[in-house]
Amino acid sequence: MAGVSTDSGAKSGRKSVDQQVNMIPFIDLLVSLIAFLLMTAVWVQSGALAAEQPRTGPTDPTESPPPVVDQLRVELAGDVFRVGTNAANITPIPRGAGELDRLRAALRAHRTQLSSREVWVQPDSTVHFNDVARVMDAIYEVWGNGTSAPSGQLPVTVRML
Repeated sequence: MAGVSTDSGAKSGRKSVDQQVNMIPFIDLLVSLIAFLLMTAVWVQSGALAAEQPRTGPTDPTESPPPVVDQLRVELAGDVFRVGTNAANITPIPRGAGELDRLRAALRAHRTQLSSREVWVQPDSTVHFNDVARVMDAIYEVWGNGTSAPSGQLPVTVRML
């Protein structure tokens, strides 16, 4: 058995204290620790993401910036829907009887002015998911010419904020 003797080696008439420290559990611990460290080093290496930013040259000062596209946004609050592309042309639609018909009319009015086929839906934290689903159905109906869920490719993309 592997051990370490702590005998002082002195023969001075005192009773010698001979202790055996068992080294096998210590060696087992070190071997398992080394195995664990080697395995985690492999996982850290494979889990690393090699990300490099693209190298671009200087920009051309004569190049014009891309055009700004208005995004149609439908905000759902507790008591009102707001439809518009910016703060200047927001249409508030109060909740109540006929709210989806008024929402469809506002969406049709904004659809003719947009070149984008994206609608951003921003629900408030107090709005139920059922209301969000009904608004999304209304958006698909307006862009799908009356059909709630057209087959194939959808004519509009609804994104959540």
